[in-house]
Amino acid sequence: MLCVALFSCTDVTMLRTKEIKEATDISTTSINRRIDSLMQVIDSLKLEQARNMARLKADFSELYSKINEQGEVSQSRMEEISFRLERILGAVQQRSVVTKSAPSSEKNAEPVSQEMETLYNASRADYLRAEYVEAYNGFKQIYESLKTGEMAENSLYWMGMCMLDANKKGNAETLFKSLLEKYPQSAKVCTVNFKLASMAEESKSKSVQKAYLEKLLNTKHCISSNEFQRAAEILPTLN
Repeated sequence: MLCVALFSCTDVTMLRTKEIKEATDISTTSINRRIDSLMQVIDSLKLEQARNMARLKADFSELYSKINEQGEVSQSRMEEISFRLERILGAVQQRSVVTKSAPSSEKNAEPVSQEMETLYNASRADYLRAEYVEAYNGFKQIYESLKTGEMAENSLYWMGMCMLDANKKGNAETLFKSLLEKYPQSAKVCTVNFKLASMAEESKSKSVQKAYLEKLLNTKHCISSNEFQRAAEILPTLN
């Protein structure tokens, strides 16, 4: 009887162990399924977050581009107004100190200056209407006629801007570099260095971008410019 009882106990123990193992296996399988389900949810959330970040980045890039474009148009208009005012003030000052000269020399000098100013204003108007080919040709004619002076410097700058806005970045880069080389004291040097840095950033050339930003920061007459402040903010982030 004792043996029967022991065998009976052993059977019960084995049965119970089997039941516990089966229950444990079921529990483990259930937990694993739950974990797999949670991992799928996490992966789905990560994918959705990545998509949202990509959309936000694209929206931000588009918004920044639009703001930049509007800023450039506003800057262009302000520069045009400033240029006209400077021309008017310069003409007033010149007339106040001018002495009598031969009539023939007045006739020879005045039409050229007036012609260039009229062409410059017309080219600026073409640029603001996004008629870049017409604007470029006008600025090119002015630059090749004058070669020196503020109007020549500005014309070379706007030739570069026409190429840039027409998405001919290689031509724009060549023109901007030419301005830096020929007119190192030009008021446009600050803007041109910053634009070249931005173009380098778009082409993923960090070393070139840093070089132009450093050049801008080392140009004394750029210290009070907006480009100087922006360059000072960007440069530390490139290290």
